[in-house]
Amino acid sequence: MKLDNWLEQRARTSPDRMAVIGPDGDLTYAELESEARSLARRLVSGGARRGGTVALTMSPGTGKVVLVHALMKAGAVLMPLSDRLTPAERSAAVAAAGVDLDLGEPTGPGGVEADMPLLGEHDMDEVHSKLLTSGSTGTPRTVSLTYGNHLFSAMGSAFNLGVEPTDRWLCALPMSHISGLSISMRSVIYGTGMVLHDRFDPEAVARSLEDDGVTVISLVATMLRRLLDEGVDLSRTRAVLVGGGPVPADVLEEALGVGAPVVQTYGMTETCSQVTTLTVEDAPRKIGSAGRPLLTSHLRIEDGEILVQGPTVSPSALDSDGWLRTGDLGRIDDEGFLFVEGRADATIITGGENVGPEEVEAVLREHPAVQDAAVIGVSDQEWQQKVVALVVPTASDRFDRDAVFEHCSELLAPYKVPKRLEVVSELPKTASGKLRRGDLAELLTRSDKDA
Repeated sequence: MKLDNWLEQRARTSPDRMAVIGPDGDLTYAELESEARSLARRLVSGGARRGGTVALTMSPGTGKVVLVHALMKAGAVLMPLSDRLTPAERSAAVAAAGVDLDLGEPTGPGGVEADMPLLGEHDMDEVHSKLLTSGSTGTPRTVSLTYGNHLFSAMGSAFNLGVEPTDRWLCALPMSHISGLSISMRSVIYGTGMVLHDRFDPEAVARSLEDDGVTVISLVATMLRRLLDEGVDLSRTRAVLVGGGPVPADVLEEALGVGAPVVQTYGMTETCSQVTTLTVEDAPRKIGSAGRPLLTSHLRIEDGEILVQGPTVSPSALDSDGWLRTGDLGRIDDEGFLFVEGRADATIITGGENVGPEEVEAVLREHPAVQDAAVIGVSDQEWQQKVVALVVPTASDRFDRDAVFEHCSELLAPYKVPKRLEVVSELPKTASGKLRRGDLAELLTRSDKDA
């Protein structure tokens, strides 16, 4: 099945409708189409090829939205990388993904336009993007998402929340993540506007709600907590989607209490964003639930683990039976609503980001003052979980915490750096020397009592 180029079609039907309101300029659909076509030819002249993977640092900006669509017109595969990665992390990701062209941090159009026709259609199963994700080990890996994945994701969201021609979806999430990238995709498919912020700032969100006609906004729990603390009025929106991990019940209750149409959502990179989302009508009576499966998505629980099936799931993520094993634990109530109850593995979810403890532990052990280390997630009101390290020093009388924190900051993205570091004499191990992760919380509690 062939799909017409979404942006080209949208520019024909709604040329004067606002496509992007961003930190470095606003564009109508006609303007976005024109800039994307020109940039696509320059990218081809610079080495982009159909089916080749093109990496770029995806710091937020209107120009990056143009790049996303230019790569589609060139037939290249987008690999957006976070601007929070350290150079070592970025190099590892590029090497692991087999990147054909690395644009780095593109700052301007540049180059000569190639004289060639651009792609006007795509196959449903053609790879559109490769996104970096982190499992329980923290080892960089990519998830390939197809054009069909993005289309069905947009359809499922629209079927649940509805679409108004005047909708404007505020994105203050990283566009290197599916949560941010999917907003740019579904906005073009719907023909609605995307309001893009270069960073999350409660005051900027408040201004945008007032000035930019925002009707929908996507957040993680940490962001929602900050907006409530700052007294930002979310009641004028149609929907406030909150995902990236479990949301504390008291935060949801407070938001609903001030008239914010908050709906919890559950999804991941492998499912091209949402799998389940509450409706605004169900939110007050189903606090703590992430909603029912969206159109075309299917769920089941096996041994407590959430399994997902449907056309939004990356084909490469399916097991031999055609299901995605999420690694998340949950239950489905008698009305079909999903309740997410944590992780089956040791992955830490902090501020909507996944952190593999083994990656942080490996970095800690590289420091000469650290003999051994273990990392766990501890419940936190602001971050959902915060990264906490338990360290066995090589010499406890000369242990320099600041030096270890600095070492971690040089090698890890900021959200992976431990927010707390505790010194212990030994770590719980099995007879074969394997870390007993289930005993770490108790060890941390004992450490707190001894302090």
